[in-house]
Amino acid sequence: MYQVPKSLLVRWKSLESGNGLQQVHFRARVLWLVGLALLSVVVFGVGYGLHPIDIALAAAVMGWIIAERNALEIRLTQWPVFQRYIDWKRVEEELASDEINS
Repeated sequence: MYQVPKSLLVRWKSLESGNGLQQVHFRARVLWLVGLALLSVVVFGVGYGLHPIDIALAAAVMGWIIAERNALEIRLTQWPVFQRYIDWKRVEEELASDEINS
């Protein structure tokens, strides 16, 4: 049978009972602010005639930041569905057995 990686089980447990959801919300907000700052760099770069390479680099990083933020937001919206289908008893048993074995 497929063995679920321990890091995934720990992440699920953190989202279920810890402050994992708050951390994800905070990271999404920080990424939004960084994306906004990069957007302003691109806009001012175009307006003030910065070198096109600088503008392209800022735009590429901004695109990556926006994609990461969107991925976090999608995971946040999907979490309630995943939460219902995860066998929490099994997750806790596997984490407990890993702690005993190590």
